[in-house]
Amino acid sequence: MFFSRPFFDWRSKMNSINKNIGENLKKIRKARNLTIDELSMNANVSKSMISEIERGIRNPSVTIIWNLANTLKVPLNFFLKEEPQDEPIVYRMKATEQLGGDGYSFHSLIDFEADKKFEIYFCEYAAGTVTDKSTHFEGVEEYALITQGTLTLCMNTRKYTAVEGEVIHFRASQEHCYANETDGVAKAYILMFYPE
Repeated sequence: MFFSRPFFDWRSKMNSINKNIGENLKKIRKARNLTIDELSMNANVSKSMISEIERGIRNPSVTIIWNLANTLKVPLNFFLKEEPQDEPIVYRMKATEQLGGDGYSFHSLIDFEADKKFEIYFCEYAAGTVTDKSTHFEGVEEYALITQGTLTLCMNTRKYTAVEGEVIHFRASQEHCYANETDGVAKAYILMFYPE
């Protein structure tokens, strides 16, 4: 017996994500009175890459988005947000944008809003995964609530390990990364809190 599955248009979804990233990058760059040259120099991202991202024709890596976010002092989620809606929203995992690297993925759940000062991601880490290193601007705090498995925060040559049901909290202005040093999958909600 054959069961048909509804078709999901991944290409269309990625084009929508790339469009949001590009429009939001251009909006914040212009609001800060920065040229593409100036942003390129400060973020260590090529001018052509920034131009292609702004036009929505490039799918940037998480590392590039982090570099741009930190340079512009905005949360990562700033680039993914769409125009606000008046109706209540139920955030479902399958309906959210996904970013990731080798062996890990970030699902944006709650977008940053200036009056709330936080954003939330749901993250999955395959066995043996180490994320790219990141540094956020001064005053940013990060909370990782482990929902499955074991996750290790690597920071300042030290390791801090938490298991399911535990939370890691730290000042995120220091270079850090997450590692799943186990044979199983690790999952966590990451809450990013931004200062005034």
